Amino acid sequence: MGRRPQSAAEQHAKGNPGKRLSKADRQRQESERIAGLMAAAPASSEDPLAPPAFLDERFAPALVIWREYAPKLAATNRLGDMHRHTFALFCVYMGEWVTANEEIITKGPTQVIRNVSGSNREVDRPAVARRATAFSAVMELSEHFGFTPQDEYALMKTQQTVVQLGLFGGSQPAAGATPHPEQPAAATPTEDPIGILGRMDSAPPLPH
Repeated sequence: MGRRPQSAAEQHAKGNPGKRLSKADRQRQESERIAGLMAAAPASSEDPLAPPAFLDERFAPALVIWREYAPKLAATNRLGDMHRHTFALFCVYMGEWVTANEEIITKGPTQVIRNVSGSNREVDRPAVARRATAFSAVMELSEHFGFTPQDEYALMKTQQTVVQLGLFGGSQPAAGATPHPEQPAAATPTEDPIGILGRMDSAPPLPH
């Protein structure tokens, strides 16, 4: 007795084993996989410092950066639930820079390739371009989290303005009254600016 032919639904459920998926089917499956990673991101009520689900062990260098800096950013009101994906991008690009830089250190910045004519020529390794691209992305994203001295002080100034204007639940002066915004404690010349941000009981800086 011959095998019972499978229905279309059964074949679809098995993914048509033995047959190559079409390009459209592969793209659909990949889109569904990525959407699943995004949907699996932990809710802020569970752990606001947990990295998004797509930042898994495949991005080991990025995870190291996340775990080192996420608590510090959260303590200074620079990493809220809405900022986690942007900070994840920073971590990925920073990890790519470190990885490309290690390859350049280990193998050198150039490599020899053979031309069509049969002669050899020296060219930059692909890691050199990857490192440059990652550097540009890191520096651009650094601005949003205050990772350079200039950006950090600009972010401090913005956050102080938010406090003075009473935004995000802060106190507002009564109608007709002369505003006297509460000032944060003055910093001594030797005080760490991170500590200044940590004392400010305010919402994160206004988005750019």
